[in-house]
Amino acid sequence: MKRVILIWTFITFLGLSFVHAEEKKLVIQGSTTVLPIAQKCAEVFMKKHPEANISVRGGGSGVGIAALIDGICDIADSSRPMKKKEIIKAKEKGVNPEPHVIAMDGIAIVVHPSNPVNELTLSQLKEIYTGKISNWSQLGGKNQKIVVIS
Repeated sequence: MKRVILIWTFITFLGLSFVHAEEKKLVIQGSTTVLPIAQKCAEVFMKKHPEANISVRGGGSGVGIAALIDGICDIADSSRPMKKKEIIKAKEKGVNPEPHVIAMDGIAIVVHPSNPVNELTLSQLKEIYTGKISNWSQLGGKNQKIVVIS
């Protein structure tokens, strides 16, 4: 199961000069999943380009998207696609976000070696994470509660 990590941008190099012209700072905000990658990229870029000033903040995907829509940041990191209502709000404010995939996030499903259930379908995983399946006996295993950790 993979989760797409998206970075949402609406600013071009030309537009950047208008958003934070007085500060000459690029502001990136959003997903805590993307935060370490964004921070490292900013560090490397600023080391090679000492004149650059990049501020990277977390807060979550929704926080980053809201900051982008409100003109508080230049780039919003998001580990999810924008919601329809966010896209509508952005367009109402004249912001036209454009998604760019920067990475794929791998997710591992792990069960104890003593568990007789050694294979799960995507449908079963969905039912486990939505609470429809809550006991290993529902999957051919022992009568024990499934403990989900995410």
